[in-house]
Amino acid sequence: MARLGPITPKLAAIIRANMVAAGVYSPEVFRRHFENVARHLTNGVRVLANQRRPDAVRDIARHDVRIDASVERAKAEINARQGGLIVPAHCVNYLVSLVQLNQHLPVSMYLRWSRDARKLDLKRRWCDAAGFDVIIEPPRLTNPAARAELIVEAIRSGRTVAITPDLAQRTTEGVPVDWLGRIAHLPAGPASLAMLAETPMLPLFARTEANQQTLFFADPIPVERLSRAEGGRQESVRRAMQRWADGFEAFIRTSPEQWFLWGDSRWTRVLQGDPRYCGQAPATPDRAEGVEQVARNA
Repeated sequence: MARLGPITPKLAAIIRANMVAAGVYSPEVFRRHFENVARHLTNGVRVLANQRRPDAVRDIARHDVRIDASVERAKAEINARQGGLIVPAHCVNYLVSLVQLNQHLPVSMYLRWSRDARKLDLKRRWCDAAGFDVIIEPPRLTNPAARAELIVEAIRSGRTVAITPDLAQRTTEGVPVDWLGRIAHLPAGPASLAMLAETPMLPLFARTEANQQTLFFADPIPVERLSRAEGGRQESVRRAMQRWADGFEAFIRTSPEQWFLWGDSRWTRVLQGDPRYCGQAPATPDRAEGVEQVARNA
């Protein structure tokens, strides 16, 4: 993957075009992204090969990933509220980076039920090998409210749940956010869960330092309850997801090689201007300065 990925006809072309559209392409970033993806896939195999040797899995994680001092701030927030909600981007190497995070801050993984028993079994084996606490969704649970209730109850019971918000939605779905000069749509779930659990979202991103991945937490994002006159729940969720998107944009601009989803089909539609997935964002100089400030803090 590291050697041949950059010259594969289809995948390389898609990733290059998406990086160009995002304004972050360079030959070096392009090459390093494929090196990181190769490490990600290799480590996934290594974790499953060592699933009965948890110490070996933890050693793999320690070798490739470090956690910066911002984890202490996240711990303090979680301890104060007796439970928490981590909202990470899909950073490369997450199959072991979350293992390393779990050594500093125990994480509960929510496993959604799937008709594909092999897929569900593979996820469960990864969680067991990584040492995660697991919340298993009951079979055939299709009610979103019931799913949300399970997660909120887990947080209220003192657990820390991780949910990834960087899953592009259609324009008719999700929450509109200003991202990289366009309007993208993100899931409403993370902010809605944070509001219900009365806890802030804890954004988690990554950067490269000395050829090693470093995870860091951005500032906690409280989900403010707004009055009906101010826009109510819908506006509360939108504002919180926009703040997460600001940190996500800063992450993309400063560490593009660390994002795993450059070749994702939905994000390709967003970045290539498919009107079913994105719209043009108005120029907002104040917000641009805010994103630059987040990037400097990162």
